Order: sequence, then structure tokens, then C-alpha cells
Amino acid sequence: MSTVQKKLINDPLTVADELVEGLVEAYNGECRMVGTRSIVKNNIPDDKVALLVGGGAGHEPIYHGLVGRNLADGAACGDIFAAPPPNIVFEATQAVDKGKGTLFLYGNYAGDVMNFDLGAELAEDEDIDVRTVLITDDVCSAPPTDKGNRRGIAGLVPIVKIVGAASQIAPSLEELEKVAIKTNLETRSVGVSMSPGSIPATGEPTFIIDDDKIGLGMGIHGEPGVGEIPMTTADELTPKMLDLIIEDFEKDADVEALSAGDEIVLFVNSLGATTMMECLICLRAAKKYFTEKGIKIHDVVVGPLVTCQEMTGVSFSVTRVDDVLKKFWNMPCQSICFTKMSGHYGDLDAKHLTQSDSSAASSASASTSAAAAPTAAAEGSKEVLNTAQVRDMLLAVADKIIESEAILSEADRQLGDGDHGIGMERGMKAVKEALQGNEPVDIAKTFMDMGAAMMSSMGGASGAIFGTVFRAGGKAIKGCESFGAAEASTFFQEACNGVKERGGAKPGDKTMVDALQPAAERSVEVAGESLQDAMCAIAAAAEGGKEASKDMIATMGRAKTLGEKSLGKPDAGACSVAIICQTMSDYVAS
Repeated sequence: MSTVQKKLINDPLTVADELVEGLVEAYNGECRMVGTRSIVKNNIPDDKVALLVGGGAGHEPIYHGLVGRNLADGAACGDIFAAPPPNIVFEATQAVDKGKGTLFLYGNYAGDVMNFDLGAELAEDEDIDVRTVLITDDVCSAPPTDKGNRRGIAGLVPIVKIVGAASQIAPSLEELEKVAIKTNLETRSVGVSMSPGSIPATGEPTFIIDDDKIGLGMGIHGEPGVGEIPMTTADELTPKMLDLIIEDFEKDADVEALSAGDEIVLFVNSLGATTMMECLICLRAAKKYFTEKGIKIHDVVVGPLVTCQEMTGVSFSVTRVDDVLKKFWNMPCQSICFTKMSGHYGDLDAKHLTQSDSSAASSASASTSAAAAPTAAAEGSKEVLNTAQVRDMLLAVADKIIESEAILSEADRQLGDGDHGIGMERGMKAVKEALQGNEPVDIAKTFMDMGAAMMSSMGGASGAIFGTVFRAGGKAIKGCESFGAAEASTFFQEACNGVKERGGAKPGDKTMVDALQPAAERSVEVAGESLQDAMCAIAAAAEGGKEASKDMIATMGRAKTLGEKSLGKPDAGACSVAIICQTMSDYVAS
């Protein structure tokens, strides 16, 4: 019997675009599509501080289902399980901003952070003030002392609800940021998964777990958490999960322990295939748990709001609310994802907003680091490619990556969620569209156009990182009239520097850097040789780095939670780097 999940779709590569088109129809005139793949409210008041959310598709109805009355003003939508690329973030920002600045509010995933940061840089170039608060509610992804590195999971629903209400009266971007910081700090979540979801383009499961096991603390893409426990009953599992939340409040020096007399909003979430029946059975167990501890449940949300296709699993999110946060929570709201029709919320004004957060700790806003200064290109080599040949070389790279989609997807499925090959294929198809049929202007621009095409089409961490390879490397050889071994050396050095600065990875973290760094180092040693010999050496170094990544324990990206389970398998990004370098070498040799 086949394990491939059947999907009622058209082209797997257009799923995200088509679902957003359908979502606009579902909003029935309240929202519109903007740019490539953003959804924005039609009536945003002038002089309002804007709230922009966003993330990958495949988790419907969030994030783009949280645009609506007294909620978010807009959402930037990525492809399936992939961050929205920076051009989509920028388009959404332009559409929602009304002159008082825009708050970015989204889950803490590497791809989202990099792409939203790039979008913020583009917005700030247009004098739009942007600040960022990352949602970091998953208690199983890092200890309280390192909570800034936690994932954002289902707690995003109460956080966006409260911050969306606050944005209606916020006197400034700074004050809205404070509310978001406080709400995130008071929100904790824990989830479990019993079976995987799948990616529409392949139908293949995103992870494997035995039928008699539960993944405790597993993330919404299937990222590992605390560990696997035996399958059990709802009444036995619920207190185990809620104990983790209680213990986390107790261990966090930045907040008071959750104790008798406190009030909370409780969210019981289905990850997609878990039925309402099961969620309600867990809800009754949770109500008993908190009643015995003297903790009052101010309000309850239940249902499949933060999903992962047909994944079976459930998560609990707890948001502690004081008098002011309760008023924001009680404000009526309406969207495709979440609607609250009534509730006593009293008088809300800017004074309430400011007073509510006087003690909130300040957080890091979206940082926009300056790009590394490009290195001047060295003198050209005797054996060189002209501009048209560079374009043809990059088109050969695109074809080879497209051909290798299945290999790259399988490599990523071993350590991540299996979408790397699909994203790279999508990016390279965009590269072909950008480069084919046009007379190339110059070598640097050809590389940079390739990077821009990847950034705007791929989304996720791969879009930002691999786009940076070609943009940073191309920028470094600006003005060169030919591409030889010296230019290749400058290209690879600055590409590597740009990637490390953008993503923060270093050699040994089990990322694409583990193939790119040795390629860059080898390029320096062979800068005076023929281009054919140089590219052959560079490709061999990249391949060696990819193979070496098998013996590394992942410390960055989604694979970092695997620990020693990541041993023996190469990083998917390193595989792509090796293919790119080898294809460049093969082209030069031909």
C-alpha cells in the first residue's frame, strides 16, 4: 500500500500561489492580494501603526488567515514550509505601512529571520520604519536561559490576537513593540506529534515515527523535541505536557512562576489530522489540571489553527494575561483563522497601552547589518570566460540542480523537512527565466541577477542564503570583463563571507558553509592557475567538504535538534554547493 499522501491540487509548484488566491476569495472583499504573494486588508486606517505577520504556507489557516478586523493588517506568504522571500516581505510592508511604521511579528525560524531582515532592509531604504519581535513560545526547543533561540509554534495565535488589538490604538511603533515583547514572554507552548505531514510536491512524509511512539515536544514541521515516549491516553499525556509549561515558567528568571490566582488564555491546537473530538478530550483534562492548581482559565481556543498538512498531533499554548492584556484579548476580532465576536473589553486607549508595558524587557529589533565590503577583483587570468559564457555556465548549473531535485530532497528529508530540493528547483527555474533569451550586460550583473531570481522565488533559508552566494560573489567582481581563476577566487571568497554574515553559520555547524568554506580557501591557492584547473580543484574541495559534513553534529538549522542522529548524513545545502561547483567545473572543462 502506498504511503504517498493524495492531494487535491493542480501543479505542486503553484500550490502556495493558488491557495492565497483562494484565501482572498474566502475573505470576500475584506482583503486583497498584493504583489507576488501577500495578502493585505483593504481598509487600514491612516496613521495606524501597521502589523505584518507571515511565514510559510502549508500551516493553514495561519499566518495569512490572521489578517482581519483587529488582527494583522497583512501577511507575507512563503511557499510550502518555506519563508516568504524578501521581495514578498517588502511588497507587503509597502502595502500596510501608513507612515507610523510597521511591526514584523513572526516565528523564530532561520529562513524567516533572514528573509524578513532582508525585507526590512529594503523597506528602510524607502524610509519605512520597521521593528521585529520574534515569536519564541516552544519550551521544548531551548531552555529558559536560551529562550531567544526557541521556535515559534501555536502560541502565535494568542500573541497575534493580542498584538493585533493593541495595534488599533498604539501611539507609536515602539509602544506596540513593547506589547508584543510582553505577550511573547507570557506565552509558552508544547506540542506532540504521532504521525507526519507531507509536502504537496512529493506527497512523502516529512519524518518517520513508530506507530507506538509519540514525539514529545516535536515542532510544527516535525522537528524533534524532548524525545519519544510510548503512545498513551489523553488523560495521561495532557498533564505531562502542561507540567513542561509550568516548569518553564518556574525556571525563567524573567517572569514570575505561573501559580494560583493567575489567569490564562488556553489554546488547544490540532496539528491538522487530530480530530476535534481528541482536542476536546484533552481540553477537559487540561481544565481539571489548572483547576487543581488554582489557575483560572480566562478563555479557551480549540481547533486546527496551526497545522502541518495531515500531521496528527496536539499542542497546548498558555498565555498569562493581566488586566490590560485581558482587555486586548477580549476585543472582538474577525478573520478566516480566528473570530471572537464578543467580550467585555472596557475602555482602551493609548494610555492603557503605554502603562501595560512599562516593565517589559526590551528586545532586539530586526537587525540589519551592513553588507561586507566587496573585495576588489584580482587581475584576470589568461584562460577566461566571456559574459555570454558565464551566463551559459550558470544556466548549466540551473539545469543540473533541477535534475538533482530528488537527490537534494532526500538529503534534506534525512535531516530536515524534505523541501530543499524543491526550493532549489524552483529557484533554478526562476534563474533560467531571468537569464535565458536576454543578452547579458556584464559578468557581475549576470551573477547578481541569478542571486536575485533565487531570493525572490525560493523563500526559506535556502533562498536567502543561496541568493547571497551569487549576489555577494557577483558584487565582488563588479567591473570585471572576463571570468578566470582570479575572478573565481574573489567570487568564492566573498560568496562565503556573505553567507556566513547573513546566516551566522561557521565551519563545523553542518551547513552549506562546510562545503563553501573549503571551496573558497582552495580558490585562493589556485588563483594563479588556469580556470579549468582552478575550478576542478574548487569542485573537489566542495565535494570534500560535503563528505566531511557527514561526520558533523548539526548545530544550526532544523537539524540541530537531532543531535547525534544527524551523524552519517551530509547536509543538503552542502550537497547543493558541491553540485554547483562541479557543474561550473564541468562547463569550463567542456
